[in-house]
Amino acid sequence: MRYVPEGGGSYHWTVTGEDGRPGFVTVDDLDRKDWMGDTREAAFEGLRRALATAAALRYEADLEFVLAPVVASDGDLVRRLDDRYAVSVFPFLAGHSYPFGPYDDAWLRGQALDMIAALHRSTPAVRGRAPRHVLGFGGRRDLEAFLGDPGRPWDGGPLSEAARDLLVPRTAGLARLVAGFDRQAVATFQARSDPVITHGEPHPANLMLVDGRLFLIDWDTTALAPPERDVSLIAADDDGLERYQQAVGRQLDPAVLTLYRLRWYLDDVASAIRLFRNRHRDTPDTRWWRANLSPQLTQLPSWLDLLG
Repeated sequence: MRYVPEGGGSYHWTVTGEDGRPGFVTVDDLDRKDWMGDTREAAFEGLRRALATAAALRYEADLEFVLAPVVASDGDLVRRLDDRYAVSVFPFLAGHSYPFGPYDDAWLRGQALDMIAALHRSTPAVRGRAPRHVLGFGGRRDLEAFLGDPGRPWDGGPLSEAARDLLVPRTAGLARLVAGFDRQAVATFQARSDPVITHGEPHPANLMLVDGRLFLIDWDTTALAPPERDVSLIAADDDGLERYQQAVGRQLDPAVLTLYRLRWYLDDVASAIRLFRNRHRDTPDTRWWRANLSPQLTQLPSWLDLLG
């Protein structure tokens, strides 16, 4: 086994089995999957259903770009290591990955849209077993705790107070943005009433090119949700939206696209708050989060203007 320091919210190793085949081991921290449920049991059940959905999409709906987990000898796709952690194993892919961020490459963006369109068209194959996405964002409890008492010092680790100093001047703006998110969720309720099976995070870092074939990885976020949940992370202009709409024969709602883009932004900010309010160490990962917090917060006025 060899530890692989990649990804966020999970831990990874490459492993060679007794049969000589390479695998990719993922250990998920159930305490960091609060979007799946309020307890570890609920989070584990959500993870189990998500991975079972991915397996069905690959082997029943025949979506070859889905990288599904390896099935254990007893049929399990994920197992508990202990009360807090769960483990799953995937085929190891030796290929080219892409950096996290927006789609700068038009070809890759188009391929991602086509894969997502095929995924959404496969909804009937998994509608009865897939989890349903609950609209929200990770770290909301920590964000609301900060908004309720922004003057309270943070003593979770070496970067706590530096992060809080950045956030305190934006307290009122963040409170307005959370309220705007909630209003937008209510206003778009009817528009979100016909869900499809979504991946949840189809950004470039979850694509891998292997021998000329693209794979979509990281299926723990798959769930029934509006199509805008996926498309909002890929399409940057009207051409991209039209390509998707023609492929599936369905119109997208601009207000729902905005809602899911805002959800992603709030998830990033709230996740940083959760990290720095709580116990942490000075590591390359935590320094990256601290450095990334400043440019994230500079986007706040633009989001407030967009929501009016």
